[in-house]
Amino acid sequence: MSASTRILDPICDMVVDLADARDQGLTIERSEREYAFCSQGCLVKFAKSPPSYVGKVSAWLDADTRTEHAHPPTAAGAVPAIDAGMRDWYNSCRCCLSDAHPEVVKILDAEKATPTGP
Repeated sequence: MSASTRILDPICDMVVDLADARDQGLTIERSEREYAFCSQGCLVKFAKSPPSYVGKVSAWLDADTRTEHAHPPTAAGAVPAIDAGMRDWYNSCRCCLSDAHPEVVKILDAEKATPTGP
């Protein structure tokens, strides 16, 4: 694999740079391939049950189109827009979102804790 290879984090569906993940100690080598993760939380979850996730990466690698969770950078100290993509990220992998945008997680946690309706 080249240094610029990107691969799916099978836990949260983020696409990560394999070399960057390797440099941060966020990869696991298995007989079929090397897996990369966006955070320690995702790596640990994968390590507990690899067979539950390896097929997801294989399917992603075989797919013609690949999408990723991407949000434009925000100014220092600014809270990024909480759009549908950000909410999907929160629902799929709160730990990853917390690593990237802890302030967003606080807002969404507060929303979740607030009862709605009568």
